[in-house]
Amino acid sequence: MRARIAAAQRDQRISRLATKLAVTLARRDEALQRWDRRVGDVLVELTRVEHLTLDEAVAWSGTTLTKPEARRMRQLAESQSGEAPQTHPAE
Repeated sequence: MRARIAAAQRDQRISRLATKLAVTLARRDEALQRWDRRVGDVLVELTRVEHLTLDEAVAWSGTTLTKPEARRMRQLAESQSGEAPQTHPAE
């Protein structure tokens, strides 16, 4: 009987922790998406307004941002702004 009670208590603890993990991961994903959008907004500004190529914008960032990441973030910003993504021939 004690073993069943202990097992049930353990299952409850695991269930609570698993729920906490899922919620925490969802919050992290939401935060990352917001930051990716912000980066994308800046990349849109650099490539559309300042007419830099995506390679140039990445180089100016001085970070380890890759071109595929930059492209994805810029497309995210363009798609969420309601504007049609523009082609960028100089990529």
